[in-house]
Amino acid sequence: MPTSPAPRSTPKGERSLPKRFDIVLLDADETVYDFKLAEKTAVSLTLEHFGVTPTDEVVTRYSAINLSCWKALERGELSREDLKPTRFQMLFEQLGAQPVDFHAVNDTYEHNLSHQAFLLDGALEFVKELHEHCGIYLATNGLTIPQTGRFNRAAVKPYVDGIYISEQIGASKPDKAYFDYIFRDLGITDKSRVIMLGDSLTSDMRGGRNAGITTCHYLNGEAPSHSPLCDYEIAAYDEFFPILFS
Repeated sequence: MPTSPAPRSTPKGERSLPKRFDIVLLDADETVYDFKLAEKTAVSLTLEHFGVTPTDEVVTRYSAINLSCWKALERGELSREDLKPTRFQMLFEQLGAQPVDFHAVNDTYEHNLSHQAFLLDGALEFVKELHEHCGIYLATNGLTIPQTGRFNRAAVKPYVDGIYISEQIGASKPDKAYFDYIFRDLGITDKSRVIMLGDSLTSDMRGGRNAGITTCHYLNGEAPSHSPLCDYEIAAYDEFFPILFS
């Protein structure tokens, strides 16, 4: 299915029209949360604790390793439990740093990350307004400790109806089982009333497609992908409302 361009922006006064969707499954990191800033802060604190200087080059290297591990998880090549220490073991080996207890490094990192609830610009205003029109559920592949901590500290929490964390579910996006769990939990029988909004083609858009729901790709500063996995692509939060009321 070709990607549809986002319709024109809908003035707030016109947002009382009948809506197309009742439930928005909203990705968390880099769709609502500023994960890059959160990760940089948490990694820096963690590495300092274990005697490694967190230069920009080191933090960038960790970010690339971490992303590769999560992609391996999405492909079923790495378990969630193995991912946690492996990313730090790989980093320390590449840096030639003294080996440590990498489970302890991960635990420290998760604790530090759980306190970083930075939001992307405009995210709070978007979620507040969206909550006036439909149910919002965060759908994240993150880990329980950091995602729960960040959610409890985030300014968007009062406007979000719930959060589904892959570690708690036992399945991850883009696995259909992840979405099936949500549908059962919410008692959803008409999937045409559900839309997945997120920044990742490989987890959010592919996951939504696997689950048989409408998908909307949030570009977050990236160029349009024109991927067949996306029903819509938006460059700004406000472009989502014409889709909701289309």
